[in-house]
Amino acid sequence: MATPTLVTSTYAGKDLEGVIAQSILRGKTIENGLISVHTDIDSRAVVKTMANTLNVQDSVAAFSSAGSLSLDEKYLDPKKFMDAVEYDYSNLNATWYASQQPRGRAGDFVPPATLEEAMIEQMAGIRSKFIDASIWRGSVAAGDLSKITVSASSNVVSGLIPLMEAGADVNKVDSAKIVLGTLTPGVTTTIQGDGNTQIAVGDVLTFSSVVGTDPIWGTTLNGKSYAVTAVDDAAFPPTFTIAVDSSGFAGTFTSGNAATINAFNALSVLTRVYNGLSQSVEDDPDFYIYGNKALGKAYSIAQASAANGAGSYFIGAKELDFLGQKMAILPFLPTNTIVAANVSNLHFGTALDAEWNNLAILPQFEATGDRTVRYRCDYAFDVNYTNGEDIVLYR
Repeated sequence: MATPTLVTSTYAGKDLEGVIAQSILRGKTIENGLISVHTDIDSRAVVKTMANTLNVQDSVAAFSSAGSLSLDEKYLDPKKFMDAVEYDYSNLNATWYASQQPRGRAGDFVPPATLEEAMIEQMAGIRSKFIDASIWRGSVAAGDLSKITVSASSNVVSGLIPLMEAGADVNKVDSAKIVLGTLTPGVTTTIQGDGNTQIAVGDVLTFSSVVGTDPIWGTTLNGKSYAVTAVDDAAFPPTFTIAVDSSGFAGTFTSGNAATINAFNALSVLTRVYNGLSQSVEDDPDFYIYGNKALGKAYSIAQASAANGAGSYFIGAKELDFLGQKMAILPFLPTNTIVAANVSNLHFGTALDAEWNNLAILPQFEATGDRTVRYRCDYAFDVNYTNGEDIVLYR
C-alpha cells in the first residue's frame, strides 16, 4: 500500500483547475489495425496453416500422384497479467487537492476526482504502452521502457521479433555492422568506428558481439541501444560518445559491432528490405513495412535531403511509403529493426476484446474498514506469426 508522493506541495496562491499528467506514448499496433486480433480465447487458440505444392507432369495413360499438402499449426496461449495498486490519500492535506475532498477526517481518505481521473487515464496509457511493446519485443523486454516494471515471471509473452528471430522460416536480412575500433571508458563512453558509416548526434546504436577482457563489457552493451550524444569528425576514424558510465568497468574492450538506421543510410536499408520482399504478398492490401519512430524520422530527413522542392519537403507531414510499399511507423518496435509482413500473418490473441481498459476501483472501507482505495486491471494476451516465408526481418 502506498501514499501519493508529494514532490512539492503548497496550499497558498490560486488553484488552477485540472491535473496535468505526464505524457505517455501510447501503443498503435492494435488501435491502427496493424495486427490480426483474435478474441474469446480462454486457454489456447489454434491458428491453422496450409502449404500446397503442384507437380505438373507429362500426360500419360497411367495415373501418378505427385505434389504435397502440408498442414501446420501456430498457437496463441494468452498469458495472464494484472496491474494492482492501493493508495492512501490522507497525506493531501497540505495541497490544493484537499479542497476537493469532503469535510471531516473521513474525507481526508477520499480520492480527489480530478486526481483520480488523471491517474486512471495515465495508468491506461502506460498499460497500452506495455501491451504494444510486448507485442513486438516481448513482455520481459517491455520492462526496460520508462514507467514500466515487469515482475511477472510465470506468464511471459515472447514477442513477435524474438519469435521471428528464432523461426527458421522467416527471411532475415542482416544490418550492415559498424566494426568498433576502440572503446574508451569514462563517465561517458567514447567509441571509435570504422569510418564506413556516417554517424550524427541523436543516432541510436544497437550493439552486438561485444567482448572484453571482463564480461561486463558484453553484458552492458550486447543487445542494448544507446543514443549518440557527441561526435568528433576531426578524428580518423571519427569517434562518437554514448551515455554509458564505463569508468568502473574492469578489463579492456576487445572487439564488437554496432548498427544504426539514420538519415545517411535509411534509403539503402529500406532498399535491402525491399529487395527481400516476397513477390507473392508484396502487392497485398494488408502488406506493410513496419518500423519504429526513429526509422520514420530518418527516412523523412533522407527524403527531404534528396528532394528538390525548394524547401517544401520540410513543411507538413508526408505519407511514408517506400516505392509504393506502405509503411507503418510504430513507437515500440525495437530500435534498428524492420519487419515486412501482412497484417493477416501477425496475430494477437486475447480472452476479451479491450479487457485491458476495464479497471476495477475498490474503496476498502466497506469491506475491511481500511481507509484506502484499490485499483486493479486483469488482462491476458499472446502473439504469434504465420507464413514466415512471406515475412522479412531486418536486424
